[in-house]
Amino acid sequence: MALPVLYDPFSSDVINVIPPLGASAEGVWDGFQFNSKLESGLLRLTETNSEVPDLKTDILRLQLEDVPLPDLSPPISQITSEDEADAVREQETDSTEDNVAHLWALPDVTRRKKITELLSWDTFLDRHHSEPVSGYLSEAGPRTFSSVLSTSHSATSLRALKPDVLLNAFYQLGMGRSSAVFVWDVKKRRFRKEVGNLVAFGYSSQLLEDIFETVSRVGVSTKIISETCTSFTGRGSPCRIAFLASIRAALHTVHEHLEITRSEITTMVRLKSIMTKVEILVTVLKQCIDLIQTYKTDDGLLTALMTHWTTVSSYDSAVVGVLRSILSRSFQPTLARLSAEVGISSPGLTDDDLSLERISESDHMWTSVLPTAMAGVILETQESLRLLRLYNPLCPALSTSEYGNSKLSTLEVVYTFNGLSILHNRASTYEEVRKLSITSAGSSISTSLLVTPATESFELGELSIEKSKPGDPFQFDNNLFVESVDAIRGINHDDLHSSVLSYLRESDHDDNPLQIDIEQALPLSVSPLLSAQHRVLSYAVLELLFQQYDLIGHINLQCQFHFMGNSSFSSRLGTALFDPEQNTGETRRRTGTATGLRLQARDTWPPASSELRLVLMSILSDSLSTTPGHNLEDSISFAIRDMPVEELERCRDANSIYALDFLRLQYKPHNDVLGTVLTTQILDKYDRVFQLLLRVLRLHKLTETMLRDGDCISGGDRKLVFEMHHLVTTLADHYHGTVIRVNWRKFETVLREVRAHIDKKDYETTLRAVKSQDYLRALHERTLDNILYGLFLRRKQSKIQERLEHLFSTILAFAAHGRKEQTVRERTTTDSPDKVFRAQFTQGVRCLMTTLRASDQKEISASYGHGSGLDDDDDDDDDGDENINLSERLLLRLDMFGYWDGMGRTKGMSHLDFVIRS
Repeated sequence: MALPVLYDPFSSDVINVIPPLGASAEGVWDGFQFNSKLESGLLRLTETNSEVPDLKTDILRLQLEDVPLPDLSPPISQITSEDEADAVREQETDSTEDNVAHLWALPDVTRRKKITELLSWDTFLDRHHSEPVSGYLSEAGPRTFSSVLSTSHSATSLRALKPDVLLNAFYQLGMGRSSAVFVWDVKKRRFRKEVGNLVAFGYSSQLLEDIFETVSRVGVSTKIISETCTSFTGRGSPCRIAFLASIRAALHTVHEHLEITRSEITTMVRLKSIMTKVEILVTVLKQCIDLIQTYKTDDGLLTALMTHWTTVSSYDSAVVGVLRSILSRSFQPTLARLSAEVGISSPGLTDDDLSLERISESDHMWTSVLPTAMAGVILETQESLRLLRLYNPLCPALSTSEYGNSKLSTLEVVYTFNGLSILHNRASTYEEVRKLSITSAGSSISTSLLVTPATESFELGELSIEKSKPGDPFQFDNNLFVESVDAIRGINHDDLHSSVLSYLRESDHDDNPLQIDIEQALPLSVSPLLSAQHRVLSYAVLELLFQQYDLIGHINLQCQFHFMGNSSFSSRLGTALFDPEQNTGETRRRTGTATGLRLQARDTWPPASSELRLVLMSILSDSLSTTPGHNLEDSISFAIRDMPVEELERCRDANSIYALDFLRLQYKPHNDVLGTVLTTQILDKYDRVFQLLLRVLRLHKLTETMLRDGDCISGGDRKLVFEMHHLVTTLADHYHGTVIRVNWRKFETVLREVRAHIDKKDYETTLRAVKSQDYLRALHERTLDNILYGLFLRRKQSKIQERLEHLFSTILAFAAHGRKEQTVRERTTTDSPDKVFRAQFTQGVRCLMTTLRASDQKEISASYGHGSGLDDDDDDDDDGDENINLSERLLLRLDMFGYWDGMGRTKGMSHLDFVIRS
């Protein structure tokens, strides 16, 4: 028997070689036989009417009733014959084999149909099958649900509406509009239902009532916002109009969002979920509308808005973006006005706006909105701008033509630290350009170079100044429309619209986590550019003060005359007022000799105004002629002080310490520029110093006269006169040589340094020495405060003043008593007036020294806590001579050897004893 030909199952010859048409495929394994027919003999589903389709069940449910169960009962008779059992087993085996052979006969394969249907899942679907009825009420449909709910209510009290009709009514209610179901009640300012109990298929009355409460709150707020914005149209300040326009724009964006999502709202629950988000934003907008009706001024409104929005942002951070956009828009008119008031943008101001009254009114607003320090900077900048426009209108710092609408000169509010950094860069660029325009004015540097250095060194990416020379007619400007394109792009982008949509869609795409608080955003955003403008204008005013109006000369004039720094003036004034040997003013025309007022040697006091003018003005004119700067002669003059009647009565007593209090030196600044440093308060402090020094000059002349005419004194008590002269001389030397010289020397040094820096056009160093003319005024005033403190003229030193006035009055009384004894020789031996005056004077000196020691201890205690003995309103202390303890120095000079102390005589001999004995 020949072996059959075996085919390699892993060979590809059967694929490459086409077998003949009549080839028999009996010897080929069907698994690796390539069959090009559409039907295959493997895995083919039978399509004949076999017994398999009879196994149909109801949706994969097993029909147990059709399956025969085996008989579990025991057999009736016990089969014991083994033959019968074998026969039964053989019969069962034969029946099983027959069934197996019948199963694998596969008649569908042998008798295959020529045309077969395509196989798909649709052939397995029983279209006649019906689902059983569900037992859940929620799956029974809206009508069944409504029928069940209607059983708990009477049929007459409910009115069923179609869901789509009620949904549209709720939608209109959320938009603030009336409908057939909900109508706006004008009197009660709310929406009311035209239908008593709302019922719709699939919705309970409680659910509809809850939806109505939520949506009606949105509708009421929307209605009130729309009516308020409409009623305020065309009225109010630009700030209020901008605020209402922002509120209206935000509400329009909300309605636009609701219109877009209208197709997505198919159920009441979906509408409520959307309106819940809208309700938060619309409620905040309504609260803002309530604030605008409460506060009538712009500063009150803006302050209340920032405070309220800070509170809102603390419990709902998602709405912060919308509030920031509204605040930015609301501040735009106010910031534009501020930019014009400080000279950053085009002025657009009238002559009335240049007055101090108008500036103070506008400053009131910034004091409420901004911190006190920033409001002070704004006021100083406005004052500097006013002075430059009045007294130097050609100053380069006033020109704004090279900027136009550039972002360099735009004030805006930012809420991120990244935006704040951009504002600082812009302010640096702005100040650099302004500085070059001021420092190069009047030099050989062309003004066309002002833009190039600043632009090359301060590139900002998004911002650049034109590098072409302005005003060059032979150069074509290639970037003619760049600024316009940028402006159009800025108009197309609406931050408020984006913020509202981002809030409603719950999309958080903020890429800058470093945010600035709403209350701090305005001062932090405005500060860079305002500070730059303040420095630029302050430098221009300082140039005007030191170079054109000679501020140093005017300040030195006060030192020469109010502080009696001019020796010729103080000597001639003392002689004219207190020398008894001088002739009176009436005899000058006859004799031609020197005239004087002779305070201690006349019967009537005070003298007439003509006599004062004749004597004192000649002295002042002669002294002014010897000082540099002859243009200052009309700045200062003698005048009569405005005093109450009680004080004028005290001046009538020629022997009183108040006899010369009516006399004052009056100085009037030439213009308002000098008036910024030489203010009325500063001139009053000069006058207080002059009043004290005039008293000391009077006592010094008086004690010198008593020493020179010692024999005229009753009893010849020269020792008391020496003690009085020593006290007055020590005080005069302490006042002039220590207090005034120490404090004035440092202030004068600062003035000379500033003048040198301005002459060199050193912008940074000048502003580092004195930040502005207001800072220079504060430095001037502080110097005078230190001098007043050293002269014991401050309020906290009233006890020392009382001790000194008591001593001065004792000296004057002693001198007057001596003049009387010269004419009337009457003395008692028991109660000598000399002893009385000595006791009063000695007791007064000891009380003065005790008070000075107490003041010295307070000064030392204050130095540990505050660094100086000045009042609490004084600022920081300067190093150097101001740290000298003036009270201790005066004590040392008054009583170096303990002369006035009770035990002083046992310790040694003082220089007074030596002088008296010699």
